[in-house]
Amino acid sequence: MNRMIERHVVVCVDDEPAILSALKRSLRTEPYEILTTESPEHALRWVGTRDVSLIITDQRMPQMEGTELLEEISKRSPSTARIILTAYPGDAVGTPGLRHWTECMISKPWDNRMLRNTIRQLLGDRELDQQDEEASRAATESLRPGEK
Repeated sequence: MNRMIERHVVVCVDDEPAILSALKRSLRTEPYEILTTESPEHALRWVGTRDVSLIITDQRMPQMEGTELLEEISKRSPSTARIILTAYPGDAVGTPGLRHWTECMISKPWDNRMLRNTIRQLLGDRELDQQDEEASRAATESLRPGEK
């Protein structure tokens, strides 16, 4: 059975509504569903109830740092791709967990084309990983002893 995602879900988290609006505008022509929130807790709920393909989060937020959010998302949904968005890339580089919990860091202000290309690449990688898992599962099932 093919369990490929029909439509990717991308979650954007930032404590600044203007940034969320700009992200939505930047990504409005892309073929995935965009969910935005100022609350890391909402993002965690979505990860718990939906198949979230990718999350983009600000690093500096009042409720929780972006790396803390991504650490928790990694535990709950290891296949969700993770991007940190920051206005302070120099400060973020030294943040504990940055390399472990993120695939990519993007600086504010971002380049729309680069952002879209990065997201496409990460979503494409996720699809390939899922295809590999399906093929591996099918191969394992076909090699069960005593079955033909």
